Amino acid sequence: MRTVLLIVLAFVLPSLATALPARAADIESTCYTDCESQTTSNPEYKACLSRKADAADAALNEAYGTLKSAIRRHADVMGQKPDLQLEALTAAQKKWIAYRDSNCTFEDELAFGATSIGGNYSACLCSLSLARAADFARIKRQVLSE
Repeated sequence: MRTVLLIVLAFVLPSLATALPARAADIESTCYTDCESQTTSNPEYKACLSRKADAADAALNEAYGTLKSAIRRHADVMGQKPDLQLEALTAAQKKWIAYRDSNCTFEDELAFGATSIGGNYSACLCSLSLARAADFARIKRQVLSE
């Protein structure tokens, strides 16, 4: 049994290591690099980042709603009411939003008053929101088997 586990880990771990940076690179491209290449001034760049943050927030809201629907379906299949699980999701999401906003404020303050203030906040908001939406998709897929 131990040999089988070691063989599985030998093949699975390297694939996970290569998958994670690709996901991070995709998020970085969406939230930072695209705006850098599409704009020529700082105000345009900040406006682009703001639009990206808004789009990421919309994607997060959609993923949140999709996960709530999946929880309801899963509870129905199990013959249960999803109240406890939905309350836990809502509580976790409220705490996560507080974390995200605080963390992005911190990142924005690292500009030390330079012209990147505001842009750093939007880029952070975009990045963390897309990562959270991906987490919701993972939960739906892995935990709820949808």
